Amino acid sequence: MSPRRGVAFLSLLVLAGGCTAGSAVPNSSVPDISSGPSTTSTGGQGPPNVLVILTDDQRAGTLDVMPKTRRIFGEGGTLFLNGFVTTPLCCPSRATILSGRYDHNNGVMGNADALKLDQDATIERYLQDAGYRTGIIGKFLNTWPLDRNPWRWDTWDIFNNGYFETSWNVQGRQETVDRYSTSFISDQAVRFLRQSESNDTQPWFLYAAPSAPHDPWIPAPKYAHASLPHFVRNPAMLEADLSDKPPWVRHAIKLTRARIARNRADQLRTLVSVDDMVGRVFRVLRDLGEDRDTLAFFLSDNGFLWGEHGVAGDRSERETSPTKITGKRLPYTQSIHVPFLMRWPGHVRTGVLDPRFVANVDIAPTIMDAAGLTPSPSTPMDGRSLLAGRTRDRMFFEYFLDPLYPVIPTWASVRTPTLQYVEYYGPGGKIVFREYYDLVTDPFQLDNLLGDGTTSNDPHVAALSREIRADRGCRGTSDGDPCP
Repeated sequence: MSPRRGVAFLSLLVLAGGCTAGSAVPNSSVPDISSGPSTTSTGGQGPPNVLVILTDDQRAGTLDVMPKTRRIFGEGGTLFLNGFVTTPLCCPSRATILSGRYDHNNGVMGNADALKLDQDATIERYLQDAGYRTGIIGKFLNTWPLDRNPWRWDTWDIFNNGYFETSWNVQGRQETVDRYSTSFISDQAVRFLRQSESNDTQPWFLYAAPSAPHDPWIPAPKYAHASLPHFVRNPAMLEADLSDKPPWVRHAIKLTRARIARNRADQLRTLVSVDDMVGRVFRVLRDLGEDRDTLAFFLSDNGFLWGEHGVAGDRSERETSPTKITGKRLPYTQSIHVPFLMRWPGHVRTGVLDPRFVANVDIAPTIMDAAGLTPSPSTPMDGRSLLAGRTRDRMFFEYFLDPLYPVIPTWASVRTPTLQYVEYYGPGGKIVFREYYDLVTDPFQLDNLLGDGTTSNDPHVAALSREIRADRGCRGTSDGDPCP
């Protein structure tokens, strides 16, 4: 990357929601400096190795504390400025990543639904059947019983959450790991890569999922006081009038600014260890000669609010108020917008900032495309390959009432470069609240035009409502016609 290109990259990284600003820009206001598609043809080579690194609760704009990740994935690949998750909740999002299907199709609608995922319609199944060596290290699916081995993986070391004294299923053995969990995941990932080298002709799929930066946000001791970018609050964090927001937002317990700042600092410090892991994994890949033969992704399962619209998660939320505090689960930008990066030397262009709408539902179809595979016609994938250069004109998001956290009702949303419309549903599917934001004039979603008490500015949403109704039942087709 040239010096000028590097300056442009880092400048737009901040515009995309750098952790100093903590915000995202609407799609329409991001300049496209990619000079064409961000991918090139896969032209005739064998199937690549596949690496997915998935963090937990990492909002977009937090890569400032991850210089190795920025260099390896950003300067060495493509950063998607408008990368989203279709459901901003851990287990459903992870099911979408592995299945390439919206949660209304894969059946995982809440954090207690891990066992509902059809393991025969996942990327690990397709790759394993195609001769890949498959491995998972870290967090699999929330509430997955650790006495049950995960299916369709040749090797596994899985846990549910935490940093020290964590419980694991290590290749069928239940163990307590004393070491810092991100460091343990790093060691096991390197072990997987070196073991895979014993059969160099066999491609592999590695899914590495640290707990960071999920609560309880315990940094590694050496990073407990690491310096961080200054915390500059965005307008949504300073919003005083919440009268236009739904009652579950208005009534959320409000954390002090000091508490939010402390929580943010600990979250970011846990990510420094993840950055070390990324750097180490790619050093080993280079040493093994596998760097250029590996399609890799870096993303998070959902974002996290740092006080936007009065909402912020807290490390003690489960113990003190399980139905009142959340940093995710809502349709606001910081909840659904995540870091989203892809690299594959020689196939994915480097140093590119891609403004396309992309989502976690696209990961599995991209891998299938790269590996030359086709999903079963009975369970088609809903996303689209990011290697094909296709674009969306809108995004669809969905969330389902979760018995583990019943305060937020089912909702669905459509987002375009210029607007976001949200419907919340009560019993029987009746709409109980609506939100509409003009993302051009109000990118921080301060003014819900359907809840500001002024009917003269109410937008016409009948067509958007019909779109949402269709999207809530959409299903990919075997001939490649995807959902939104």
